[in-house]
Amino acid sequence: MRGDESYGRNWGYYCLLDAFRDIFERGGHRQHIIEKVLAGKTDVGFYQTKLLVSSQGGFVNGGRYQLERPNFFILPQGRCAETLLFSTISAMIAEGYGSHPEHGKPTTIISNGFFDTTGANAAVAGFQLQTFTQPGLTNPFPQELVGKTNNFKGNLDLAATEAYLNENPGKVAMILVTITNNWAAAQPVSMANIRGADALAKRHSIPLFLDACRFAENAYFIQRYEDGYADKSIADIVQEMFSYAEGFTISLKKDGLANMGGVLCFRDQGLFIQRYEGIGMLLKERQILCYGNDSYGGMSGRDLMAASAGLYQVTDQAYLRNRITQVQTFAQKLQASDIAALSPPGGHAVYLDMDHFFFGCNRKPEDFASVGFTLELIKEYGIRAAEAGPFGWAYDLKAPEERIKIPNLVRFAVPRHVYSDEHFDYTVAAIKDLYDRRHTVPNAVITRGKHMKLRHFSAGLKPVPVDQAINDTFHGEASRQLGYLSTAVGQDAVAEELSKALALATGEWGQTLVPKQLDPTAWVSSVSNDGSPIEYSVSIDQGTGKAELRFLTEAQPNNNNWDNLTEATLRLNQDIAATYPISLERFESIRDLFIPNRLSPLSQPNVKMAAWHSCAWSPSKGPQWKIYLDPSAAGKDNAVSKTREAFRRLGLQTGWQLVEGILGPEDRVIYFSLDMSSNKDEARVKVYIAHGVADATSRSLAAEVARKHATICPDADAFEIQRFFAAMAGSDFGREDSSTKRKSLISCFAFSGKTGDRPVGTVHFPVDAYVQNDAEVKRRVEAYLVATGTSPVARVRYAMVLAAAQRRPLRDGRGIHAWVSLKQRAGGRRENTFYLCPEIFGPHDAL
Repeated sequence: MRGDESYGRNWGYYCLLDAFRDIFERGGHRQHIIEKVLAGKTDVGFYQTKLLVSSQGGFVNGGRYQLERPNFFILPQGRCAETLLFSTISAMIAEGYGSHPEHGKPTTIISNGFFDTTGANAAVAGFQLQTFTQPGLTNPFPQELVGKTNNFKGNLDLAATEAYLNENPGKVAMILVTITNNWAAAQPVSMANIRGADALAKRHSIPLFLDACRFAENAYFIQRYEDGYADKSIADIVQEMFSYAEGFTISLKKDGLANMGGVLCFRDQGLFIQRYEGIGMLLKERQILCYGNDSYGGMSGRDLMAASAGLYQVTDQAYLRNRITQVQTFAQKLQASDIAALSPPGGHAVYLDMDHFFFGCNRKPEDFASVGFTLELIKEYGIRAAEAGPFGWAYDLKAPEERIKIPNLVRFAVPRHVYSDEHFDYTVAAIKDLYDRRHTVPNAVITRGKHMKLRHFSAGLKPVPVDQAINDTFHGEASRQLGYLSTAVGQDAVAEELSKALALATGEWGQTLVPKQLDPTAWVSSVSNDGSPIEYSVSIDQGTGKAELRFLTEAQPNNNNWDNLTEATLRLNQDIAATYPISLERFESIRDLFIPNRLSPLSQPNVKMAAWHSCAWSPSKGPQWKIYLDPSAAGKDNAVSKTREAFRRLGLQTGWQLVEGILGPEDRVIYFSLDMSSNKDEARVKVYIAHGVADATSRSLAAEVARKHATICPDADAFEIQRFFAAMAGSDFGREDSSTKRKSLISCFAFSGKTGDRPVGTVHFPVDAYVQNDAEVKRRVEAYLVATGTSPVARVRYAMVLAAAQRRPLRDGRGIHAWVSLKQRAGGRRENTFYLCPEIFGPHDAL
């Protein structure tokens, strides 16, 4: 309303100059001359005593000093300020200004993170860019601490910066600290870090500049989370932040709350002007040539007044609290839907961690899958987001040492005073839908403008459908999944070791290409739901989140007969023993019980295995091999007697008597397993019992199984077992209709020299048989983990493990989850193990 469009000097010009003095220099002693201008209470005396008074020594010279030593430059946008600054410095360096007498001309600018236009303008001006962001940008952050603490992930890495300065003396023209750090997901920079950057710059006689586009939001983070600033006002915090800087650029479209505008200013008679003597007049000349008179710099009088007013509003405590809290709430809504928003949330936007989003999908940075995500988002839901990762930061054009610094993010910038909770809920639902079908989100290829500066504004891209066919060998595909699962359990180093073990276990058949569909004429393994001879399992401690990854596989015969099956099994035993420090002594002592030379006619139709082998990799113990045997190989009626004899030969007959004492008429011994460890005290013997003919959702059966465990397992809690069964059965729990039986509950009892005669018990629920899809399994598991007080780290680990294993939307079928188990240990410790099908041949049919 009070915009003054006078060409020479207008009210907006003077209001903006003094607003900058108020905001960036005076701290809590602001003069607010704009209030009288807006109220129309100005006169000649006000004009002479307030606006034309000469001032010097700060970021905004006044009166004659702004004419003699200009240090404040108005531009249409922040990027214009960057262009003016970097191009002018570059020109002066070319003429010898700023050069070191021994080391020559400075060629580099260091930053905690260059915004896209900032980096492009600096590069066009001829500077090399070095980005030293504090390590750990995408590291997990405890969700319970959001809003309570902040680790200032936007900080400049001072140690890396100093090392570079020491190795390259005289080569750095400027240190530029971006607040908040738009390169690093809008993360704040601490006052201590700004102070440290200033000290470092002064030691090396290098000007420290700030990219101040979101200075007010950064000040709020300092006030809210940095020690010693809780009782300081935003005004005083801003004053201190800028007291360490030689100069700064700012886009008034950000923390100026204006539609247009940018400013470049630097400290009068400071290090910068000493290094580049006369730069003020040169900048003014270029400003007038390119952008307009110095009193408006290409901005309208209305925009000058709007920016002046905006600077006061943006530093208002209530405004900042509302602004930051809204962004935080958006991030928390995403995280509650299992979407990995970078945390803690930053100031102006929420950033999705796209490496996490596409985890398990086998996407490479140069696939530009995050661009495909933004295309799907706007096409399907009308939501615009911006990729801030490999495409935007030109990963494909960078050297390897620069590629590793590039984050893979998508930015959801939040306009001020625009969105309601309903907008965020809609956006979260849209992102969640894309996450659920992330395997189908297209990649993108650049069709034009690949080498353009700021190509994300102008380049053309084409979505490319993702080929979801498996074009690898059994071992290659399984190794890929094991790699993702290893990352999911926090043990990346395990992947290589398990891949080696798997290569041994799969042998020749592991090197064959995965067929497009299962061949029913060949040996169809019972190891996994889909008939593939590989299964994964991950045990997770509910309290600590500590996890163990294993695979289970079956040696494949050349032909479908018992002789070939046993030959493959025994050959694998010998291969494992020749490669790893295991013992076959205990196996050989019971081999004849479970792997007879010939099958009886009654056994042949029911035989499903000679043996299975599993391997878990312990960081402390190395490979832990185990063999699973079939007690029914010599006939179902002989399963109990064969198992009894095996326990006797192994010196555990007393333990077996406990188990046999709780067996009911409908209980069946289905598996016998043996640790292949050479340590007899730690090596376990396990027996697996399938319970009853009733539906696994039967309340009475669950109670009976819980009672049996509590009878012989000292650490078993019957209530916990029943709670587990109820959670896995879902709304069907309590059914007693045996005609609907699909799969039985299974108990496992483990004995070793350490446990003595009392076993450690585990219960297994066949969850795949009692759901329509894996999304329902996930819902049940997560509800159970919350109900049992499982630690957040364990819950996150389960979600990561599932994401690593799946290759399709969970709602599109069932079978990724095969079994879920509960083991109870001494001291109330509980572990859940998730048995996961690789779905090489696809999901189950619907129930």
